Amino acid sequence: MDSSDEGHGLSERSDLFYHGVIVKLFPKNNMGVVRTESGREITFSYNLVIVLGGSKSPNDLREGQMIGYDLGWTANGLRVTKIKVYPSSQPDESQSKLEGQGSQGQKLPS
Repeated sequence: MDSSDEGHGLSERSDLFYHGVIVKLFPKNNMGVVRTESGREITFSYNLVIVLGGSKSPNDLREGQMIGYDLGWTANGLRVTKIKVYPSSQPDESQSKLEGQGSQGQKLPS
């Protein structure tokens, strides 16, 4: 592994978790799905996952949320066993606010 590979994932969040996005939540079935950086979708069970970070329960998770995760083998195959919730994405929110305000300070041709 060269140094460019090591710095890529660690520059955003300095931990050893894989990074992904919660794409589906099924609260009635106590299940959810995480999409990995490579595009693979891996399920997790609310009853079997350990939630770390900002959220304390799987019920606090939201679709579209960026997370760190760890994997483990169960009787049903590969599953997400730990989810780390990062602090709310304030940089992303402020960035989207800035993008929306891009033309407010500019004079338009008349």
